[in-house]
Amino acid sequence: MVSDSKIPGNHSMKSIHTLVLLVLLALIPIGFVSASGFIADTLINDTLFPERISFDPGIFLSPLSKEVGETSGLMFHDNELWTHNDSGGEPELYKINLTSGNIDHTCRIGRISNVDWEDITDDENFIYIGDFGNNAGVRKNLKIYKIPQGMIQDRSRINPEDVEIINFSYADQVGFERKTNRHNFDCEAFLSRGDSLYLFTKNWQDEKTRLYLLPKNAGDYSVSPRDEFDADGLITGACINPDGTEVALIGYKDYESFLWLFWDYEKNDFFDGRKMRVDFPDLVFVQTEGITYISNNDVLISCEESAEPPTLFKVNTDELKGISLSRLTDYFPSDIRIAGMPDTFTKKIKFDILELPDPKFTVELRNSKWVKLFEEHHTKDDKRKKVPVSIAVRDVKSGVYFIRILSGGCILVKKIVIKH
Repeated sequence: MVSDSKIPGNHSMKSIHTLVLLVLLALIPIGFVSASGFIADTLINDTLFPERISFDPGIFLSPLSKEVGETSGLMFHDNELWTHNDSGGEPELYKINLTSGNIDHTCRIGRISNVDWEDITDDENFIYIGDFGNNAGVRKNLKIYKIPQGMIQDRSRINPEDVEIINFSYADQVGFERKTNRHNFDCEAFLSRGDSLYLFTKNWQDEKTRLYLLPKNAGDYSVSPRDEFDADGLITGACINPDGTEVALIGYKDYESFLWLFWDYEKNDFFDGRKMRVDFPDLVFVQTEGITYISNNDVLISCEESAEPPTLFKVNTDELKGISLSRLTDYFPSDIRIAGMPDTFTKKIKFDILELPDPKFTVELRNSKWVKLFEEHHTKDDKRKKVPVSIAVRDVKSGVYFIRILSGGCILVKKIVIKH
């Protein structure tokens, strides 16, 4: 029997561009792939995740109060969910009751107008409201309002002297002629990280997004793009998880919503790590605008009044990565046969190995980021019809995981769920 073993530490992974590997896969005969296991192993271990999946996000809360019919930004702050309306709405922040969808508290920002509030974010000390919507491309008064934390919960009105203003312009914008929905200098998404604010443009013309960095200090700034990503759609919201390891962008293309996930990046090079696009084909004519993490892996997404009433949707990013990883097994067959493996485990993972191409085999447990948590090497006795496998997982967090078995150049991957 494979012994009851506890899970050791994590291991880092390297990345190779998906396109190169898919080209290799197309050039190498399937027989070679299944016999050697090389391409299968490379696809799972070294590639970026498959870049596109489809998913149906679950409704978390609907409908929201009619007061937030134009909900644009979302912020989960001190275990409370806040939103605001976009252009033409009142200069107010609304705390949403997470049970009823009603408004529990309203805070008005005194003597401040809502030209086109598009997103909201926060850090340890301040809340930031992005008044930088620019559909026509003519605005020269782009700004971010900076408010001390704690005020919005305790007050119904913020005094003007308590609000700092970060004014900015795009250094690369040289023309300001009106080109409604036909230019690349709109913005509806930003997030806070460290001492900077990260703005993601909504490029109506080429459907890319440019990344700009702004200091958090009040002042006037001209900013140049730091990076660019081909979003293949219009970006309408951004957020980063609490431990700073994952970034999510929400948007839409041809009236269908999508999500981009970025992780395993170095420092703040969000676009250079692993990435995955998640299409929401059921959210058609649903204008998704706001997005925020409520934990390291759970994301809430809001839509304004459209084909749906104002609604909150929820997705778990570990689940999305798990779906993506499970599809990698479609690239190759396997001569490994197992039995007795249910979909869900609690304290122990148990199953039987029936057939192997080689007596020597390895069993691994990996998480949804494909980090190896467990590994054991064994040899099957030819006299035994099956080899029982048992892995203690009582100390492993609930979530999506993968069992990976390697033998004789072949690989078998099975998605499982650990639930306590």
